[in-house]
Amino acid sequence: MKLYRYTSHGEGVFSIGKRLLPKELINEAWEARKWLLKPKLAEGEYRFYLTQKGKDKYESTLWNVHKKYLNNIQCQEIEENNLKDIVYQDEWQIVIK
Repeated sequence: MKLYRYTSHGEGVFSIGKRLLPKELINEAWEARKWLLKPKLAEGEYRFYLTQKGKDKYESTLWNVHKKYLNNIQCQEIEENNLKDIVYQDEWQIVIK
């Protein structure tokens, strides 16, 4: 199965987005992100990938907010069988450590 990771200047859009989110877009971003569960994970470094269903939903919701303040948004594709150390997954995303 193909998975997808969106980046801006090489950093995941969720990480960079959280850091750079303008105050005037907080409510809009929160509304657009409601569908994506935030897994409870121990402290550490993680990488998040979207499933096809997650990619489609992201592109119709949160991507519209990200485009307002992030530039050079790129979509990387990876095969799920190339991932190691999966610590969480649901219908929208897969998380690795």
